[in-house]
Amino acid sequence: MTGLLATQGTRDVHREPDSSLIDAARGIAPIIRAYSDEAERERRLSRPVLDALRTTGLLRMTTPRSLGGSETDPVTRAVVIEEIGRHDSAAAWTLENPLDWAFLCCRLPDEGAEEIYGRGADILIAGQFGRPLRATSTLGGYRVSGRAPFVSNCYDADWILSMVVVEGESAGGEPEMRMAYFPSKQCEIVDTWDVMGMRGTGSNDISVTDVFVPTYRTFPFVPAFEPGSHYRGPLYRLPVVGVAASGIPTPMLGVARRALDVVADLARTKSPVGSNGLLKDRPSAQVQLGRGEAILRSGRLLLLDTLDAAWQRCLDGRAHSLEQKAELLLGLAHAMGSAVQAVELACSIAGTTAFRATSPLERCFRDVQTMRHHVWASEQRYGTFGQVRLGVHADFPVVAF
Repeated sequence: MTGLLATQGTRDVHREPDSSLIDAARGIAPIIRAYSDEAERERRLSRPVLDALRTTGLLRMTTPRSLGGSETDPVTRAVVIEEIGRHDSAAAWTLENPLDWAFLCCRLPDEGAEEIYGRGADILIAGQFGRPLRATSTLGGYRVSGRAPFVSNCYDADWILSMVVVEGESAGGEPEMRMAYFPSKQCEIVDTWDVMGMRGTGSNDISVTDVFVPTYRTFPFVPAFEPGSHYRGPLYRLPVVGVAASGIPTPMLGVARRALDVVADLARTKSPVGSNGLLKDRPSAQVQLGRGEAILRSGRLLLLDTLDAAWQRCLDGRAHSLEQKAELLLGLAHAMGSAVQAVELACSIAGTTAFRATSPLERCFRDVQTMRHHVWASEQRYGTFGQVRLGVHADFPVVAF
C-alpha cells in the first residue's frame, strides 16, 4: 500500500493530497532548517522563512480563488503543515495559524473581505479569540479597546483579528460576541512571549485603544452564517472545528515524526552508560519505538480519516451534524495527544541525550509540552466529544461551529 495517507495495515482514504503543494513545502525545507535556531533565539519567525511561505503560495491555501488563493482541501492542508513541522515547529505554526484567520473571512460581508485582500493575496493575518477585547457600538461600526494574549506572528501581520464583546448588547441574554479585523499598525505589541516551547511563533500580547472597526470588517460569532460571494466553494462548507482540526495539531505531528526518526538514528550508534552493546539492541528501546510509531500513526490516520469524511460532505453539499463536528474535535485532540506520547517515548529511549540543548529531541519535547495545552487540543476535548456522544451539555460550545 502506498500513498501519503496510507499506512501499512490500514485502508486508503478517498483521495490523495495535492502533491504540488507538498513538494513546495519540501522544497523550502533547507531554508526553514537554516533559520530554525534564529527563530528560537529571536522569538519570532525569520524573514527568509516567512518570505518562502509567501512565495510558495502556502499562505494562500484557505483564500478563495477569486481573491488570489487556492481553496486547498483540508487533507492537503494538514499534510503540508505536517511536512513543515518536521523541520521547524514555529514555521509550521506560522503557516497554520494565519490560514485559520484567513478562512474566517468567509463570514465577512464582501466589502470587508475585498478590503483585506485589496492589495493581493499574500497577506498574513494574526489573531486570537479566547480573550475578547471590549467594543462599543458607534455609527457605522465599533470602537475597540483592550489587550489580548497569544497573537501569534503579530510582528509580521498585515491584519489582526480578535474576538470582541460588545458592551451593552446581548443576544438571547448573552453578551454579543463578534470577530473584528483591523490593520496591525493600529495596535501595540506587548512583548510577553518568554516561554518554554514554540518560542519562534512570536505569540505576544496586543493592545488597542479606541480603534474604529467598520461593521463590514466584523461578523457575529455564531454557528450559522451565509458565506460571502467569494466563498461559495465547497471548502467554506467546512465547519470551524474542521478548520481547526486541519491545522492546530498538524505541526506537532511533524515534530513527533522528527523525534521518532532522530531517536531511531541515535539508537543505531549510541552505547548507553553501563552497557556493552548499542541502544538498538535493548528490548525496552525496541518496544518503546514500536509503541511510539503505532501511537503516532494511529493518531494521524484518525485525524486524516475524519477530515476526509468531512471534506466529502463538503463536496456533496451535505450538512455536518453536531456528532460529526465532535468527531473532528476528537480527531484533533487525539492527534495532539498521540504526538505528545510519541515524543515522550522517543525521549525515554534516548535517555539523558534527549535533554541536552544540542539535541533536536530537547526542542521536540519543549514544543509538544507547550502545544498540548492549546484550548482546542487539550485533553479536555476528549470530554467534549464524550458530552456530545452522551447527549449532555458540551462545555466547549464552539464544537457546534
